[in-house]
Amino acid sequence: MLAMHYAIPLRGADQVAAVRARAVERGPLFDGMAGLGVKLFLIDPVDPCYATFYLWREADAAYGFLEGPFFRAISETFGRPEVKLLLTTATDLPFAPGEALRLQTNPSDGASPLVRALDPRRGETLALAPASAAGRLFDVMYRAMGVFP
Repeated sequence: MLAMHYAIPLRGADQVAAVRARAVERGPLFDGMAGLGVKLFLIDPVDPCYATFYLWREADAAYGFLEGPFFRAISETFGRPEVKLLLTTATDLPFAPGEALRLQTNPSDGASPLVRALDPRRGETLALAPASAAGRLFDVMYRAMGVFP
């Protein structure tokens, strides 16, 4: 699997509300997407930020997404975010809408994240952990499921 992550800082409660509405509207468009495993739509309403975390079953599908209309719409709305492509052994993202999770960068050896992904270029680890762990707290707004063989 190939993981992908990006985060977009937001300016206040109005943008948080707009992103929540956007996730409700656009999230279902990713359901059944070929080559996608799972996509999480994430929001940090305290330190306003919109973020995503994907698991791609096929690298070609990730490439097509970055060259396609969905990513173009994000870039036109918020500016082009820095996209992190990561290697992972995860096959699922075990979080549901309404749940919270912690996004961790380089978690300590004692940490127990549910999903780990490695940035081979930088040597950093990005992890998704339960809300009770350390790290930046995000709410899961939507969980899109791709096509599984």
